[in-house]
Order: sequence, then structure tokens, then C-alpha cells
Amino acid sequence: MAGTGLQPVNIFLIIFPFLSSFVIVAVRIWRKLKERTYAIEDTLLVIAEALLAVLTATTWKFILVSYAGYHAEDIPVRAPDRTDVAYWRHTNSIIYNPILGLVKISFLITLLKLRCMDRLIIASLWTLIATNVMFILGAAIGSLFMCWPIHKSWYPLVPGTCGDRAAYVFGTVGVTIATDVLVALIPAWVLHDLQMPLRNKVFVITFLSLPLTVTAIGCYRLHKFVEVMKLPKVYAEDPHNVRNVLSNVEANLGVLAACGPTIKWILSRFIPYFETVPNRNACVSDQFPHFRWRTREILKTGVDIELQERGNDAENDEEDDKDSQEQCTTRSNVIRKTTMVLGDGDET
Repeated sequence: MAGTGLQPVNIFLIIFPFLSSFVIVAVRIWRKLKERTYAIEDTLLVIAEALLAVLTATTWKFILVSYAGYHAEDIPVRAPDRTDVAYWRHTNSIIYNPILGLVKISFLITLLKLRCMDRLIIASLWTLIATNVMFILGAAIGSLFMCWPIHKSWYPLVPGTCGDRAAYVFGTVGVTIATDVLVALIPAWVLHDLQMPLRNKVFVITFLSLPLTVTAIGCYRLHKFVEVMKLPKVYAEDPHNVRNVLSNVEANLGVLAACGPTIKWILSRFIPYFETVPNRNACVSDQFPHFRWRTREILKTGVDIELQERGNDAENDEEDDKDSQEQCTTRSNVIRKTTMVLGDGDET
């Protein structure tokens, strides 16, 4: 009896990453609903996860009909059906690219809520959001209408025309990698000047830079595409591989990367080392009142960058500054009084 080769591995790489991202997104949404901070970026993530569920099902079907993972000699005669393979590949390509775009837009909106005063950073965030919106529309439409009529994509004998599929693949993967890198670097740019303990800052930047893992998968996929495109047309790609499920792994990693603070929160429930609680006893100098407000807002929930809607106006800010100043003054008076008492005791 012929073995299934790497097909079970392919199916595992379809299901396990999806279940992981589903659990993390569910925890994030539960926290947001509980804290009443659910916002548009969470809706985008839910839509992306729903598309991931569809992509998981369609990729599973593609793996089955294409005999992906099998050794070539173990594939039954007259299999696979090329029409079925082309149809499900076409379906997967339409669903895949919008997922990554939605995830990146969700992450960028989260960064916008840091309310950074640097106009260049704000402009960069909005530029990346606009780029990803155009990418979602362009990639989905380009994939859908790769051939005209559309069904020529899986019925090649139908009269019509098709675009350059290789150029489309290299273009979409290239844009994905470029935007992944930029999205991964922005958190370090946004947070580098914040007044917080170094360990906390490293943790925050690390978890917010998880999109770099997505970039690594994208680069590997691009490398494999180049290898396949270099094959002479008389040769077929060896089906004994896991290349076809890398897009699913990449998309699920993108969702997990967008939920970096949620992952950190889950880890901190079990590993105290990941608990980055700010020092509440430190008084920040009054020379930088805006800097103190910005740091306090970001650190108030244990450096969770999945921020709540602050909605603080100028009056609330002034009251917070006054309260903070009174606390520092009170603490100084207590220390002074304690010193005097100790001094009186020594004299007697």
C-alpha cells in the first residue's frame, strides 16, 4: 500500500496554526469586551480570522485533491485532476492576500492609538494603512480576474486570455515582504523614547515586532517560488513537500503577531518573568509634563499596547498632573518629617 508521505504534515500545518490563532484572537476579543475597549482594529482582526477559517478549509481541500506531500510514484494513475487542483489554487489565492492586509491595518491602527506627537510617524502609519488598503483591493481583484473569462483559470482550453501569473506572484509576495518589514520596524521607532525600564521596553518592542517572523516565512516562500519558476516546463514540481501550506502558516503567524500583547499577557499568567509591571513609586520630573502623561497612559495596564480609548481632555490631564505633584510633595514631606523625628531621637 502506498504511503501518504508528507500529506499528514501538510494537514497538521494547516490546522494547528489556525487553532492557535483562533484561541489567541478569542482571548483578545474576550479581554476587549470585558474591559469595554473593543474597537475597529478588533473587528478587522475578527474578519481576518473568519477568512482564515475559509482558507483553512479550501487549502485542506487543495492538499487532498493535489496529493500534496505524496511521493510521485505513490500517486494513483490519472491523478490528480488538474482542473480541481487549478480551481482550488485559484480560490486560495483570492482569499490569502486580503488576510495579511487586514491584519496589518489592524496592527497599524493599534499603533495610532499611542497618540504619538511625531508627525512623521503618524504620516508613516497612515501611508502604510493606505498602501495595505490598495494592496487588498488590487491583490484580490488581480487574482480573481487573472484570466478572462474567470473560469479559464481552471479550464485552460476555454478561449480567452490570462495574465502573467509569475509576475503577479512575485509582485504580491514582494509587496507583502516590504510592508511586513516596515510594519515590524515602526514599534521600535514609536517606543524608543518612552521613559520606562529597559526590560519593559525590550519586552514591548519584541512582542510588537513579531511581524518579522511573518517576513521570514514570506522570504522563504519567495525563494521556493523562484525555484519552481526556474523548472523547465517539461518537468513538474516534486509533490513531496510542504510548500503549498506555507501561505496558511504565514497568514496565521500574521494574526498571532498582531496579538503580541495578548500573547505576552497569557504568558505572564503562567510565567511571572513576563509580567512587566511599571514602577508606581517613581515621581517623574515636572519639567516634562506631557512626557509623564504619555508614559503613564502607556504603562497603566502593565505595558499592554492594546490600548483603551483614553478620551482624556485638557482638564483631566491637568488634574492628573496636580494629583501626581501632590503625591510627590506629600511623599517628600513624609520623608522630611521622618528625618526630623530620627534626628530628635539621636539628640536625646
